[in-house]
Amino acid sequence: MVDGPGMNSINESDNQRALAWRVFFEVSGRLQGVLETRLKKAFGLSLADYNVLLALWEVPSHSLRMGQLAESVVYSPSRLTYLVTNLVHDGWVERVPSSTDRRSFEAILTPKGTETVLAASELHQATVREYLLDDVSDAAIDQIVSIFNALDKKLRATEN
Repeated sequence: MVDGPGMNSINESDNQRALAWRVFFEVSGRLQGVLETRLKKAFGLSLADYNVLLALWEVPSHSLRMGQLAESVVYSPSRLTYLVTNLVHDGWVERVPSSTDRRSFEAILTPKGTETVLAASELHQATVREYLLDDVSDAAIDQIVSIFNALDKKLRATEN
């Protein structure tokens, strides 16, 4: 089956393009699973929780409007609201009315959230180094960066 000029179907198991998709999909899922398990065991954080805390920590104010935060972590507004509600319950984030827009709320990293995200980042980075970065050549890393920057650019262009 052909998807386009010179392109084999990604459903075929005997071509490199199908294999590239399958390997990316399966391996990224496995790595995320390892990260999730380690973050849960050490800090009680899901990978999604960690991503929200990290996004807040990375901005100088440690605060983002909920819409900006949803965009930053690439989650739907409803999923983000659910996550932030749980993070507030655990004392890692505060949710307060926006000082500039009465219709929106801001998520603010608490001191406990800062402490947690910094410790969790050490574990996250060590795990990514262990499973991905340490055994990959600089040339292969350059290829990964190039491939995913191009994919990100294409995906962002379709959002507009």
